[in-house]
Amino acid sequence: MLAAKMTSKGQITLPKEVRKLLKVVIGSVIIFEKENEKIFIRPTKTLLEYRGYLKGKKRQANFDIIREKAKEYLSEKAGREKRRR
Repeated sequence: MLAAKMTSKGQITLPKEVRKLLKVVIGSVIIFEKENEKIFIRPTKTLLEYRGYLKGKKRQANFDIIREKAKEYLSEKAGREKRRR
């Protein structure tokens, strides 16, 4: 079991073993998730870490098609909600 002491500003220092397990470094972003009565911590990626992720993907978005599909979806959703009433 590892422990960390909270400062008056609500800050804690993650023990070295925890930082190693999470593979976090200075500037890493950590998420705290509550599930039932437990808190889970996990690292997440920053936008900078996604840099170049789509490089080489030549597929262009056709916004007219996307807009039309969104309209169809919303229309169907409104119809379903109307039938429930």
